[in-house]
Amino acid sequence: LRSVALHGYWRSSSAWRVRVALGFYEIRYETVAVPLLEGKQAALSAMGQVPRLDWTDAGGVRRSLTQSLAIIEFLDSVARAPAEPSLFPADALDRARAREIAEIVNSGTQPLQNLGHLRALEGLGVDAKARVAKPAIAKGLAAVEALVVDGDRFCVGAHVSVADACLVPQLYNARRYGVDLAAYPKLAAIEARLAAHPAFVAAHASNQPDA
Repeated sequence: LRSVALHGYWRSSSAWRVRVALGFYEIRYETVAVPLLEGKQAALSAMGQVPRLDWTDAGGVRRSLTQSLAIIEFLDSVARAPAEPSLFPADALDRARAREIAEIVNSGTQPLQNLGHLRALEGLGVDAKARVAKPAIAKGLAAVEALVVDGDRFCVGAHVSVADACLVPQLYNARRYGVDLAAYPKLAAIEARLAAHPAFVAAHASNQPDA
């Protein structure tokens, strides 16, 4: 991959996941800040969302891809040598479990606290943050907490996976919405372990140029 650029927003959990993957696979990239509050993401993709990854392929053609999990799988396929660590476990069941947790966050939790979704509900007179976002986040985290095996260092076993890349940004957003994280001790312990991981440090919202 050449001339890689990530269009994202510092606090976007979807863009954050991709930043983790870019760091994990040691891919150099340019950050293109997209101010979501100004609606600048509308022109980025068919869904009008961040993130979007741009790069130049081997034939010199400029390419782009959207949707965080699709981007992460693509990076794993093209930017990782076979013997290098992967965000997708080698064992088939562990790999499926990592995707299971990733989808609980990506499909079942994060969309319900998405800015556009909350604004639409607020336009209908709903206290969306308190009545929709906060309960959805709590439910999603409870599901992940239940799936993490006691004693595992990370979401799936002893190695970092795509599940962890999804978890950390979601915990950040949980705090923003006032979710009590005391109910999720296994997740808090995983987050603490990842706090020193170089890819997670570099990807953290507070370390982004548009923060």
